[in-house]
Amino acid sequence: MRISTIAAASLIALTALPATAQAQDAYRASGTEPFWSLTIGAQTMRFEAPGRPTVSVPTPRVIHGFAGEIWQTRRIDVNTNHRQCSDGMSDRVYPDTVTVRVDGRTFTGCGGEPRAQAGASVIDGNWRIEALDGRPVLRGSSPVVAFENGRISGSTGCNRFSGSYDFARGRLSTGGVASTKMACLDRGRNLQERAILDLLGERLTVSGNRAGKLVLTGARGRTMTLVRARP
Repeated sequence: MRISTIAAASLIALTALPATAQAQDAYRASGTEPFWSLTIGAQTMRFEAPGRPTVSVPTPRVIHGFAGEIWQTRRIDVNTNHRQCSDGMSDRVYPDTVTVRVDGRTFTGCGGEPRAQAGASVIDGNWRIEALDGRPVLRGSSPVVAFENGRISGSTGCNRFSGSYDFARGRLSTGGVASTKMACLDRGRNLQERAILDLLGERLTVSGNRAGKLVLTGARGRTMTLVRARP
């Protein structure tokens, strides 16, 4: 029996991807410090990272190496190693360790579908807001924020706020939070509250450091630094 042209084309496209990608139509990888993501589809391979232009190239034929799959193009080279990988930002465990070289710069991270997902992520828990745009918050104001099960809550140091949030691939978004309307004591606290609520209304990039602090960065470069609150 002759295979139709469409069926043959589909078969060729699928054989260009490893088994994990064939099952979900794309192979995905990501990393932190800095955050990045890679999607390898049957036709297109795309690399994205905050603050960098998206790089998209035609998907080349996969090379099945001794340790994993390899994709090579002029701008993007991908090398997977079938070795268990943790992203360092959650309890997810991935089947592959991935190295990506984009326009001469190397990124490392994890790839494939996570084998386990215990649920906790790097942002879960209670945090003290330490600084806004690198400047310490007002003395005695004690603004805080907490993330738990898709819900965000906290205090600006004047009013309380709450809402829902989504956190994935190093990006945090709330769609805006609702707050109480109590009058703040002075102009400084009013400005601080406005800065906190405005920033939480943006789509934020989340990064961490060795001191355990989180930095939330908005589209215009504004930042909020969080320190883990004591129990």
